[in-house]
Amino acid sequence: MEILSQLSALPCQYESLKAEKRPILLYGMGDGAEKIYSELHKRGIEAQGVFASEGFVRGQSFLGHRVMSLSEAEEKYKDFVCVLCFALEGEKAQILKPLREKHMLYSPNVPVYGEGVCDKAFILENIEKIQKLYDCLADDLSRKILMSVLKYNITGEIGYLQLEEDTFSYPNGFFRHSKRHIDVGAYDGDSVLEYAAYNEAYADIAAFEPDKANFKKLKQNTAELRNILCENAAVADKDGASGVMGKGNRGTFLGEGGSGSIRTVKLDTYCRQPNINADGVPVGSMKIDAEGMDRQAIAGAANLIYKNRPDILVAVYHRAGDIFEIPLLIRNCDYKYKLYLRKKEYVPAWDVFLLATRKD
Repeated sequence: MEILSQLSALPCQYESLKAEKRPILLYGMGDGAEKIYSELHKRGIEAQGVFASEGFVRGQSFLGHRVMSLSEAEEKYKDFVCVLCFALEGEKAQILKPLREKHMLYSPNVPVYGEGVCDKAFILENIEKIQKLYDCLADDLSRKILMSVLKYNITGEIGYLQLEEDTFSYPNGFFRHSKRHIDVGAYDGDSVLEYAAYNEAYADIAAFEPDKANFKKLKQNTAELRNILCENAAVADKDGASGVMGKGNRGTFLGEGGSGSIRTVKLDTYCRQPNINADGVPVGSMKIDAEGMDRQAIAGAANLIYKNRPDILVAVYHRAGDIFEIPLLIRNCDYKYKLYLRKKEYVPAWDVFLLATRKD
C-alpha cells in the first residue's frame, strides 16, 4: 500500500516512552493531563512528576505530585522527558521551542470523547480505510494534512503538525449560495456571525446549541441577523431527548444515563417541518461541530444530504477514528462529493475539518 510503508516505519511514541530510562514528567494539569496520565498508566508508563509554566505553579499538587516549575524540574532531574498535557493554538505553540531544544517532548493525541486512541496500532488496523480516504481526497494539501496528522499521532512529534503553507482555505465557491445554512454546535454564535459576514446571500440560518448558557448567548449575539432560527437542541440521529454527559465552554455532549435532559433533533425531520420549511427552502450548506456526536448528526441528515447536496464542513478530531470514518460516511451518502481536509494551527491535532462539496 502506498501509505503503509511510510507509517509502519515510524516509531510509536508509547513504545518509545516505555523504553525510556530518563524520568518522564507531565507538562501541564487539568482534564487533559488526567486522560493522558491514565493512558500512560494503562500502557505501563509511569510519570515521575509534574511541572507547569511559571505562572501556574502555586504550591499545588496534581495526581499525587507536587507541581514544579520548569526550573525546579531541571534542578531536580537534570535530563528528563516531557509529555505535553494541554493544548496550544496558533503562535502560542512557540513557547515549546526552547523546551524542545533542551528536552525530548512527546505530545499524545488522546481523543476528547470516546474510547480508544488513534495510535500506531489503531492506524495500522484501519490502514485500508485510511488508504481509501487518501486515494479520494481532492487535492495535494488534503493528502499532506492527512499524513501529517497520522505521523504526529504515531510519534507524538509536534513538528509534523507545523506545515509551512496555509492549511485552512475554502475550495472555490464553498459555502456561497442563496439557500439555508445549518450550524450544528453554534456555541455562542461566533461561527454564525462569521458565516453571515462571509455569505450575505443566505436565505436563512438554522443554529443549534444544546447548552442553555451558550444558547442564551447565541440568541443575544445573533439578534441583529436576518432570518435566524435558534434551536436549544442537540443534533443527532433521532428525535427525542438524551441525557447530558458533560459540560464545558464547548463541551456539552450526550449519552445514555447522563444527568438532566436535552432535546435531540434529526435534521432529516427538522427540515421537513411545515413551520420550519414553509417556503420549501433547500439547504445549501452545513457546519457540524457536535462535540463527538458528529457521526450521528450526519447519519440523521442522510436524506437531506442526498437530496440537497449541501456543502459540508465537519470536525474530524473529536473521536479516535473521526479523521477517516467521517469522510467515508459522507462519501457513502453521495460518492460524487469532493473531499478536502483542512486544519488550523493547534497542538495537539485539534481543529481538523473535512470540507465536502459537489461544486466543480
